Amino acid sequence: MSWSRTLKVRQSIRAQLEAGEEIAVLFSDIRGFSSYTAEMGDRAAYRLSQTHESILRDRIGEYGILVKSLGDGVMAAFETPLLAIQAAVGIQRAIRERNREAPDAPIDVGIGIAAGTPVMTDIDFIGHTVNLSQRLSSYAKGGQIVVTGRIHDAVTLPDDLYYIPLGMQSLKGTGFEQLVEVSWISERARVSDAKDRVTLILTERGTILVELAKDAKRPLREAIDELKTARADEDGAFSAALQRSIAWFTQLLVGASLAAFAIAREQEVDRVQVKSRRGNLVLESSGERLVLERPNPDRAREFLGAFRAVRDGKTS
Repeated sequence: MSWSRTLKVRQSIRAQLEAGEEIAVLFSDIRGFSSYTAEMGDRAAYRLSQTHESILRDRIGEYGILVKSLGDGVMAAFETPLLAIQAAVGIQRAIRERNREAPDAPIDVGIGIAAGTPVMTDIDFIGHTVNLSQRLSSYAKGGQIVVTGRIHDAVTLPDDLYYIPLGMQSLKGTGFEQLVEVSWISERARVSDAKDRVTLILTERGTILVELAKDAKRPLREAIDELKTARADEDGAFSAALQRSIAWFTQLLVGASLAAFAIAREQEVDRVQVKSRRGNLVLESSGERLVLERPNPDRAREFLGAFRAVRDGKTS
């Protein structure tokens, strides 16, 4: 976007707010950025954030203004929620294609959009709408666009997009909110684990997409680290030694599961295996393994049936 257009949009947004009219605020958030930084180092994390920002800056500039970069995300403002949604869809589609070209170093971005009348300063926006959109971006899995129920009720989507209700959810610091996903992928089926931290989507393109929640592997790492550092003076010598032993053994068992977060985010169905095992759904590909724990049985059966139909159709 040219500077003159940026200035024009900024002036339009200010005029709307001064007239008491709502605008839309968008936040993006890179999934797993803290874990990635810890594992890969600051320089790699910086390169990832720059790639992310470059993709977002171009798409945001078509519809609104980039307010600020946050390292692991950005904040943007738009004259209408529909413009924000269109920018978000452009972002997710661009990231999808980028991940197909670089499957070994995927970027997962969650996007949240809220509408309201925040206070506009010379360089920033402040208020509940800003806080809410940021919480929505944290709630969204990589690849998701999450909006409020109010946007759902007010905005009719183009024919190639549709809404998926997510229900009433509790968001830290902002209370309960009716949330809705804007789906931008032509899909046949989807399934999530019981804690809704991982989602598999079978697309009409004949691929499987993996969506991960924010730092989905962090709770497991923290639990292992806590066990490793058990102290004899706090827990007793035998208990501490036992906990440390359990931690190292557990790490061996879950190593493959943690490595699975490096799995390619989108793959052709004939390159993966999806199986049901003891109430879980297991995806295997190129030596990597991803386990969806206790998914909804009906959704799991539907997903398996659709997966097999697509796979058999592609291989016959």
